Amino acid sequence: MALMAFWTWFYHDSKHRDLDDWIDYGFSRDTLRHVLIYYRSMGVSMLVFYVAFVISCLLLQAEGQQLFVDAKGALTSSGPIGTAFFALDLVLRGGFFDVMEHFELSVSVVYMNRALRWFVWYCFVFRIYYGLTLIRIAVSFVWIWAKVYSARKKHAVDR
Repeated sequence: MALMAFWTWFYHDSKHRDLDDWIDYGFSRDTLRHVLIYYRSMGVSMLVFYVAFVISCLLLQAEGQQLFVDAKGALTSSGPIGTAFFALDLVLRGGFFDVMEHFELSVSVVYMNRALRWFVWYCFVFRIYYGLTLIRIAVSFVWIWAKVYSARKKHAVDR
């Protein structure tokens, strides 16, 4: 999972530089297609990261790790759907930057077992990955949109 995170981040940097150069070189329909392919690949990598996290939680539970507790704090196990909702809860908490945490909102009935410190850190890395990646994508989108807008404006003036 950590390797996927590093690959996503370094791929993002190199591809963003390529897109920036393509827009500087000339704005075209092909450039816009490359931009959309780039954002689609980022979305796919985030989905793969999500699936890898869910599978790893299921495998850890299969080995006998008590990863989850219920609302009362009692140890519980979770199946694929419950684990997927737990991961979705972490994704939303990472994406909404603790709005859900502040208002105590949740989409899952299972919670992380805070007695397992390594699992708390594992969930934190997963959650922060989504928060940071969404910030990067938003900044990148605004940057590229501004570059495309500038290129289109310059092209309109040149006519």
